Amino acid sequence: MKHPLYWVLTLILLGAGTTSNGAPALEENAKRVALIVGNADYQHIPSLDNPVNDANDMTTVLQKLGFEILLGRNASQRDLENALHTFGQRLEDGGVGLFYFSGHGLQVEQSNFLVPVDANIRTEADIKFESVNAGRALAQMEQRNPNGLNIVILDACRDNPFDGTAMKGLRKGLAKMNSPRGTLIAYATSPNLASYGDSKQRNSIYTKYLLNGLRDKPHLSVLDMLTTVASQVVAETNGLQVPWKADSLVHRFCFADCGSGQPDMSRLLRACQTHFQANRLTSGRGGTALACYEEVLATDSANATALQGLANIEARYVQWAKAALQQRKTNKAKRYLARLRLVNPDSSQLAALEAQLVSDNNPFVAGQAFRDRLTDGSDGPEMVWIPAGRFRMGGIQRGGGSDEKPVHSVSVDRFALGKYELTVGEYLRFVRATGHHAPEWLEEGSQYHIKTGTSNYYKKMGAALTNENHPIVGISWHDATAYVKWLSEQTGHQYILPTEAQWEYAARAGTETKYWWGNDIGTNRANCGSGCGDSFQYTAPVGSFAPNPFGLYDTAGNVWEWTCSEYTDKYTGKEQQCVESAGLFVVRSGSWDFNARWARSATRIRGEPTVRYDDCGVRPARIK
Repeated sequence: MKHPLYWVLTLILLGAGTTSNGAPALEENAKRVALIVGNADYQHIPSLDNPVNDANDMTTVLQKLGFEILLGRNASQRDLENALHTFGQRLEDGGVGLFYFSGHGLQVEQSNFLVPVDANIRTEADIKFESVNAGRALAQMEQRNPNGLNIVILDACRDNPFDGTAMKGLRKGLAKMNSPRGTLIAYATSPNLASYGDSKQRNSIYTKYLLNGLRDKPHLSVLDMLTTVASQVVAETNGLQVPWKADSLVHRFCFADCGSGQPDMSRLLRACQTHFQANRLTSGRGGTALACYEEVLATDSANATALQGLANIEARYVQWAKAALQQRKTNKAKRYLARLRLVNPDSSQLAALEAQLVSDNNPFVAGQAFRDRLTDGSDGPEMVWIPAGRFRMGGIQRGGGSDEKPVHSVSVDRFALGKYELTVGEYLRFVRATGHHAPEWLEEGSQYHIKTGTSNYYKKMGAALTNENHPIVGISWHDATAYVKWLSEQTGHQYILPTEAQWEYAARAGTETKYWWGNDIGTNRANCGSGCGDSFQYTAPVGSFAPNPFGLYDTAGNVWEWTCSEYTDKYTGKEQQCVESAGLFVVRSGSWDFNARWARSATRIRGEPTVRYDDCGVRPARIK
C-alpha cells in the first residue's frame, strides 16, 4: 500500500442548521458524526484514482458543516470493521449520522459488500469473507440513532474489477438497499449498473457534484440537493450514469440553515450582467458571469435570462477567437477556444474554429490531402488530415434507430482518413503484392467468380464492380484489416480501420444535420438505392459527388465502410475503441443498395467479420 491508514477525529461545534418546514426538525445542536472511507490502493485487484481524493475532500467540506469526522484512507478489512464499530459508538440518538464510501463495491445474492484494500478474492464465495457487508453501517445507525437522521452514500458502483476472470456471473453495480425509518441511501448510479468509472479529474463524477452541492447549496434540503447532483451527473455523462436514492426520512434536513441560502434571483441576475459587462466571463476575481448564470440555472433550469446569458458568453468568445485568428495571434486564439469549450463543448462554431487554428499553425494541415510512399516508391491511397475536435455523436435528428442513442459528446484526436473509399485498383494491388485471397468476386473456385462462377450475384454489376476507380466491395472485415496492416508495413506509419467515433466525426465535418449538407437528401448529392436522385444503379466512381467540409468524398452512400469498433445496440463507449476480434463490427455510410434514410451521418449497422458483402468496402485511417 502506498498510503497508511489513519483515522482523524475532529469535533467542530457549529449550528445544526435545520428548521421545521412541514416536517419535524432535529434539535438545534444535534450531534453530527461522519465516517468517511476512500479505498484506492488495492493489493489484488485494479487500483482506483479518485477515492482518496474523494475522502479527503468530503472530510474538508463536512468538517465545515459541523460534523465530527472519522476518516479512513486505504482501509484494510480489520480497519474498516473497527471503524464501523467506533462510528456506532460515536453516534448519538436524535443526531445525524453519515457514512460515505468511495472504492470498489460488489453485490452477491442481493447484498452489497465494500471491498477493503487487502481483500484477496479468488472466487465468488470469497467475497463475503474478504469484504465488509454494507449493511453493517445501516445496522449501527439503526441501533444507535433510531430517532435521528442517517445518511449512507456509496460511490462504489464501478465496473466489476474481476472482468475477464472466472467470476463473470457477478452483476454490475450495487443491489437496492431498503432504508430503515429516518434513513437516506444514495448511490453514484442506478442499482445493477456500473458508473462511468474513475474520472480523469480529481474526483469521481458523482462526488465532484456532491462536493459542489455541499459547498454551494448546503441550504437546500438534502433530497433537493441530491436531485440537483443527479441532474448534473446525467448531463455530464449524457445519460449513461443516473444516480439513485431511496429514503424513509421523517425529518427535513439541510446541511446548513434550510432556506436561508436561497438567492435573490433579481439581485443575482444583475450581478451576472455586471460580470459580463466587465468581461469577467470564465475567470476573474470576485466571481464570473459563467458561474453566476450556472448558479441561477441550478435553482431555475429554464430561466430564460440565464440561458441567454450563456449564449452571449459563447458568442463573445466566438467573436474574440475569430479576431485573434485573423490577426494570427495563435496563443490568444487557443485561450479563447479553450474557454469557449468550457462554456459550451458542443458549440457549433468550435470545430470550424479549431480546424482553422490547426490549419494556420500545424504542419499537418487540416483538410490537406497527402499520399504516403510505399516501399516500391509508388504512392499509397490519398489521405486527408482531420482536425482534433469534439462533437455530439448519435441520432441528433429524428428518424434514426434506437441503436443511435444516447446522443453524447465525444472528443477526437487529430487523425487522417481516406479522401475516397478504397478503390478496386488500390485493393487488387495489395492482393498481387501479398498473395492475400482476392475479393469474393475474383476468388478462384468460388461460385461468385464473375467469369467462372455459377452465381449471378456479382455478375450483374458489370463494370461498376471491376472498374479500377470504383470502390472495392466483396471484402470482409478481416480482409480490410489485412489491407491496413500491409499499408502500415509499407509506409512506416500506423494505418487502421477508423473507429466508429472517428468515422462519424469526419462524416459530419462539424454539422449536426441528417446529412452533412442538411436535413433533406436533395438530388444528386449521393449514390443510394432510392431517394437520392442519382443516376447510378450500382456503385459510382469514387469522387462523383461534392466533398464534405473536411474534403472527404462519399461519406453518404455508395458503399458501406468497415470500422474497427465492436457493434453494441446502444452507445457504451466502445464506439471510441478499436478491437481485434468481435462477433459483430460496425459498418457506416449507407450504400448503393439501401435507400436514402440509411445514408444519414448517424446511421450504423452491424456486419459479421467473416462475411464479404457486395455493398461493403473500406476507407483507411492513419493515426501516426
